[in-house]
Amino acid sequence: MRALIRGRRVLGGLHSASSLERIGDFYFVVSDDSSELYRLDLQGNLVGTTRLFESPAAPGERIPKKSKPDLEAMCCVEWKGKRELFCFGSGSKAPTRDVCYRVDVTNPASPQNVRTISLSALYHAFRAAREIVGTQTLNLEAAATTQDAILLFQRGNISGHNTVTQIELGAFMKYLDAPNEMPPSARVSHYELPYIKNRRAGFSAATVFDHSIYFAAAVEDTDNEIDDGAKFGSFIGRIDANKLQWIAVVEQDDEIAAVKIEGIAIQNVRANHVELVAVTDDDEGPSEFLRIEIQ
Repeated sequence: MRALIRGRRVLGGLHSASSLERIGDFYFVVSDDSSELYRLDLQGNLVGTTRLFESPAAPGERIPKKSKPDLEAMCCVEWKGKRELFCFGSGSKAPTRDVCYRVDVTNPASPQNVRTISLSALYHAFRAAREIVGTQTLNLEAAATTQDAILLFQRGNISGHNTVTQIELGAFMKYLDAPNEMPPSARVSHYELPYIKNRRAGFSAATVFDHSIYFAAAVEDTDNEIDDGAKFGSFIGRIDANKLQWIAVVEQDDEIAAVKIEGIAIQNVRANHVELVAVTDDDEGPSEFLRIEIQ
């Protein structure tokens, strides 16, 4: 399989994109150093924002690293007639990043009713579970949903401990109503991901389409789980029944593209042909909106 960039454009006014979700005629994007939920049309044009939390940073400015909730994962949940986006903090710094913002997107043209949920008890349990974090720091970088489960992806770019934690959806929704109680039980799967230039790939984006998990895994030149580094590239892969089916490095002009993909959304799947869109995190400059073909 080859993953080829077929189009890319700069997302003016949007930096550090960290997750992507399509709902109806819109793409929603969160940023790891912004207080806004961004809404794009299907061509990637910014058409609106929703404030998730109050921040001293002015619009367009980055929230300082020491104080940001580090929203790195997002998924859409349909439950009891309502559709919501869940925007998750990474959990890499307690309690600042132990948070989830719930946004009602039943009408995606008019997001509303933003609610803040503390995930401290759940993330504390994750930190204590070696099957989830291995020997490294908790750093959740992606989320996705199946019909009956929430999936949370631990980035294992240092230890190689890339895991997917699966929680039954009903149990998770019940927990959100009483987040100080005992967290729900979980099932954990571990995946070995490849390298670029002797640096490990780590989960950085995920989505579910037609019962398959599609994911991105980014590679940076860094010696720890938290600090950014030079971008070496990204992979796109697919998981079926807890088994890695294929993985392909993202290319442009027959070379590995030095992009850090942090959000993906499937457009079309036909046999061994996949079309998707992605957003990148540049860490310093504006993010990009990519169109990728896998064949």
